[in-house]
Amino acid sequence: MKGILNQRSPLKWAGGKFSIMPQLREYLPKAACLIEPFVGGGSVFMNTDYDYYVLCDSNPALINFYQQLTTNTTELMDRAWSLFKDGGTPEAYKRHRGAFNTIALATDRLRGESLEWAALFLYLNRHCFNGLYRTNQKGEFNVPFGKHRMPYFPCQEMRLFADKANETRTRFIHADFRTAFTMPAEIRRFSSVHGDIAIYCDPPYLPPDGKEAFTHYNGRAFTRKDHRDLAALMMNAWQRYGIHPVVSNSDTSETRQIYSSFELHTLSVRRAVAASSSARQQAKEVIGVYPPAREVRIRDVNAGWLSHIPAPHPTTEIM
Repeated sequence: MKGILNQRSPLKWAGGKFSIMPQLREYLPKAACLIEPFVGGGSVFMNTDYDYYVLCDSNPALINFYQQLTTNTTELMDRAWSLFKDGGTPEAYKRHRGAFNTIALATDRLRGESLEWAALFLYLNRHCFNGLYRTNQKGEFNVPFGKHRMPYFPCQEMRLFADKANETRTRFIHADFRTAFTMPAEIRRFSSVHGDIAIYCDPPYLPPDGKEAFTHYNGRAFTRKDHRDLAALMMNAWQRYGIHPVVSNSDTSETRQIYSSFELHTLSVRRAVAASSSARQQAKEVIGVYPPAREVRIRDVNAGWLSHIPAPHPTTEIM
């Protein structure tokens, strides 16, 4: 997998980063390990070249899919294909969605149920409207059928994902983003990974200026407080571990206020989730890097954190 940096995810995913990877890679720091608290569709994982990955998300179905894909690749692909073959009708979709929710709401899942849940997850992802993942307050997946009679089956993408995950000893963790920020200490204390750690965060985007609605993330609103907590955790990661965190979000006045301590770089992207093609317009986003280049601190073993000194732009080289 080394050097292959133009790979699509097995999943359709709102806010996926495949299209902006050339720009994003310019700001991801050189390191041995990458931690992603919001792995989402996995495009950053598939299109970077770190030695080791820790991929986290608060969506249990998503993490289960990645775990099953990595450990039971052939079995998952066979079962998912059987769902695709005869699943291109609203009736089949409703039936499979019901089966998915039954497993999702179960308190305990056996190995076979976890595999079935993962196969149903892929089926729903490829057959639902625009690949959205949305749940109601009960935790039930409720996205309608997307009228895909025979959607693309991502055979090659699944194998490439599984191969890379196994080669890089990737860990998949179902956890809130706050838990993900405890991982650097654990990695350095118990892991065989040697070298620096990078963190990339792709949280739900703040709403456009003038709108109050917040993106719902796995059944709950991702609020201003969540963003403030995330910004504080990223800055703390630098102060405690010398980790350069990177974040993506919408380019709004509120984003710039919450992430004001970050060096923000603007880019234009094409939204790919809108219902009509006419609504899929260019939008402004920011990539935030902390600390800003002008404020990078060098840590001296004896003196602790030294005064502010100029520093170079984040390297474009990825290990």
